[in-house]
Amino acid sequence: MPLDLLATPATRLHEAASRHFGSQPGAGVATAVHAAALREGRFAPERLGLSARAAAGWRALASLQLPTVVHEVGESTAHGTVHKRRLRLADGRAVESVHLPMGRNRTALCVSTQVGCARACTFCETGRLGLQRNLTAGEITGQVVLQARERRPDAIVFQGMGEPLDNWPALQQALEVLTDRHGLAYAQERLGICTVGHVPALDALRELGWKRLGLSLSLHSANDAGRAALMPHAARYPLHEIQAALQRYRQRRNFALGVHWCLLPGINDSPRDVAELAAFCAPLGRAWVHVIPYNPGTAPIARAPDEHEVARFVAALRERGLAVRRRVTKGRSVMAACGQLGASAPATHLTSA
Repeated sequence: MPLDLLATPATRLHEAASRHFGSQPGAGVATAVHAAALREGRFAPERLGLSARAAAGWRALASLQLPTVVHEVGESTAHGTVHKRRLRLADGRAVESVHLPMGRNRTALCVSTQVGCARACTFCETGRLGLQRNLTAGEITGQVVLQARERRPDAIVFQGMGEPLDNWPALQQALEVLTDRHGLAYAQERLGICTVGHVPALDALRELGWKRLGLSLSLHSANDAGRAALMPHAARYPLHEIQAALQRYRQRRNFALGVHWCLLPGINDSPRDVAELAAFCAPLGRAWVHVIPYNPGTAPIARAPDEHEVARFVAALRERGLAVRRRVTKGRSVMAACGQLGASAPATHLTSA
């Protein structure tokens, strides 16, 4: 079976080419083949000065298949346009990615790692789909390559459809490809993983020794009973085990863990929730709590909080000494906001936020 160029670092591609071509010409262009595949989404060995035989050899050795854009919607914001793409994979299944303006002319790409998700979070549209399958490493990096052909994202966040650490082998391979200096060459600090708390995979991630990789925990309730009600299959690991894994994870002194909290009025915004969240974060060192106003989907479990409710919760956390960021809502009108991926968007044109 041909090598997937979007899932193969340059060094491994060169080793495979050396074995494939032996003493015949062809292996020497491996770095150029890799660079064109990752930076341009192009596989054209015929353009590299090879003979027809050598080019055919490359076609037998490797392949490139980008996802197909089947639907795209956008929402205008003060900092630019949020673009959500629905992408068809080779087997006909679909995932979504979101290109987000971040201010100061910078952007981030929210990348999916699974078709659907097994965690069944009640506030998340993807969770209603169930897990259909994991993405391959090439399908993960392909979302980045497809976007980079138009505009290279400044940052990549693995918090689209699916639980990234449930697909750890493919995610690890994708991380290697995205940081390969011969390809897209992303610095570790430009990559961020958001997890509900997969303890063995958190330990595996720590063992990589990537000191500048971003990490955030999708928490939403800081007691096990409340979390089980909101996130039925995230309760696989109790909070004290997740907390211990995050304490072990710290890669450097100034590492800042992100803690995501989807704010659901009347569900997880009480003084008790504030106290439990503060207690959970206390032993974790430097952490930022990201308060994310709930984005209702096709079967909402609550209404979106109003600005007064968000401000009150943020103030209560700060009174407890927590560092807090209030997440600006982007893409809600086109089902591109946090928790909304996997549902059909209501429109195909640009709308104003």
